[in-house]
Parts: sequence; structure tokens; C-alpha cells
Amino acid sequence: MISIVIPTYNESRDIGITLTKLYETISPDDEVIVVDGYSEDDTKEIVISFHPVKLFTSKKGRAIQMNLGAKKARNEYILFLHADTLVDAICMSKLKNEITSNGVEWGWFSIKLNSPRLAFRIIETGANLRASLTRTPLGDHGIFVRKDIFDRVGGFPEIDLMEDIEFVKKIKLISKKGIKIKAPVYTSVRRFEKSGILKTFFTMWLLRILYYLGVSSEKLAKYYRNIR
Repeated sequence: MISIVIPTYNESRDIGITLTKLYETISPDDEVIVVDGYSEDDTKEIVISFHPVKLFTSKKGRAIQMNLGAKKARNEYILFLHADTLVDAICMSKLKNEITSNGVEWGWFSIKLNSPRLAFRIIETGANLRASLTRTPLGDHGIFVRKDIFDRVGGFPEIDLMEDIEFVKKIKLISKKGIKIKAPVYTSVRRFEKSGILKTFFTMWLLRILYYLGVSSEKLAKYYRNIR
């Protein structure tokens, strides 16, 4: 029913955990596709150890990799996940119920950050509220879409940053049937751990503001890499 597409690059720390959780959760009619951007660590070896997974290699670039994964997908719906985002059985059950009962065309999940600290409760609450109000989720929310809708909008724009925002903007032009699944995916706080909570939070917001003001994704990408 669902093809799960995961782009990777040097994800040996997290990809094994992500795939283990997925295979505890998905059904035989689902498939997992990993598209690796020529990782320099053990990512590919870890992925290969999960025999059912379909592994492809492409030029590095999240949008490029997700587009290739979507091209290889055989199911009617595609769920795009980051390599450090975990989906549980409740998420998949609610998504499949929306598909079979309501014919949802696209949407996203609420998020929960995988740390007990109060600061992350505030950040995730703000992220969920922003996504709901603007109907523009980011990639770490787990964006899903019916494959024919994906094809109609031409997939993700192959830009250096903000490909998720541009992708959703294109979908909203042709489809109003997008929903938030009221079950959280669990997203890593590794960016915050690496660069600090306040620095990471304000940098990410600043990048989005500058993008909306017209600064190119190519220029912004070098600053984003500093907090990855």
C-alpha cells in the first residue's frame, strides 16, 4: 500500500534504528526504499543487512534522492522519511485508515522530538502549530502523498535547501485534500545537540525567513550544513 522513501548520506548512526522500527511496523504490502548519496561511512552496509529494503545510489542531494526513490516506488502512496525519523504502528494504522476511508491525497504527521527536556516540548509544539496553521509541513514531519499527485507536480524541486516547502506549495495548488495525522513521528534532536538549542532554533528560523524574502537556497545551504 505504501512505499517509504528514505534519503541517506553518512547515516550509520541512525539508519539501523530507523529501519528496525519500520520493519516492526509495516505490512507485507508496504516497501522501504533507501536512496544513498554515496555515503563515506557504513550506511550502505547497514542498509544492505536489512534484506527486504530496496537500496539505490544517486548523486547526493535530498530532493534528487527522494525523486529517484519515488520513481522506483511501486505503491499508490509514498511516505518520505528522514533517516533519523521513527514511525510507529499507530502512525501507520492511522495513515492507512485515512487512505482507505477518506481517500486522502497528501499530508503529514505531527512530530515529537526524542528528548525529555522541556525546551524540546516547546519547540515541537511550535513546529506542530506552524505546520497546522500554514499547512506547510517540513520534511521531518513525514510528508506523504499519492503517487499520481507527486507525478503531477513534478516531484521535489532539485534545489539545495527548502525543497520540502516548495514541494508542498506545488501540491497545495492542485489538491486541498491534505491532512495532519494526529499521531507523532519521533524526530532526532541531533542537530540541537551538535550546535546548541538556541543557536539551532534561531538559525533554522532565520534561514526560512531569508528564503521567503528571496535569498536563494544555494546561498542558504552552506549555513544549514553547519547545524547538520
